[in-house]
Amino acid sequence: MTSAAGVPLLDPAGGAHGTVKVVLGRGIVQMKITALAPLPAAVDTFTAYEYKAYLLSSADPAVEIYLADVYPDARQRAVRKVVLGGDVSQMGLDRVVVTAFSKDGQSSADVLTAAIAP
Repeated sequence: MTSAAGVPLLDPAGGAHGTVKVVLGRGIVQMKITALAPLPAAVDTFTAYEYKAYLLSSADPAVEIYLADVYPDARQRAVRKVVLGGDVSQMGLDRVVVTAFSKDGQSSADVLTAAIAP
């Protein structure tokens, strides 16, 4: 479970771009994202056409839960609340990531990451 204030969502350079609140025991994830580049966006060596959010385990790459598509508004903000409908606290989930994908889906990169306490 995260604190009431949430955990910062960090870009690869360490800059904060919003917060995420997670209650694993109830299966609730709330994201408030700021300064997310509008789509299409230049990311690393490709152009991103969609952002997707995931809840995942650092210890086991096979454990991940897709949360939502993320589309920033004109102010480069996005808010998502996902209710998974059950207890996911025993799955080893410890990170929330927002990943950018190319148009063909062949290229991707994590653009925001939050480390949560399991």
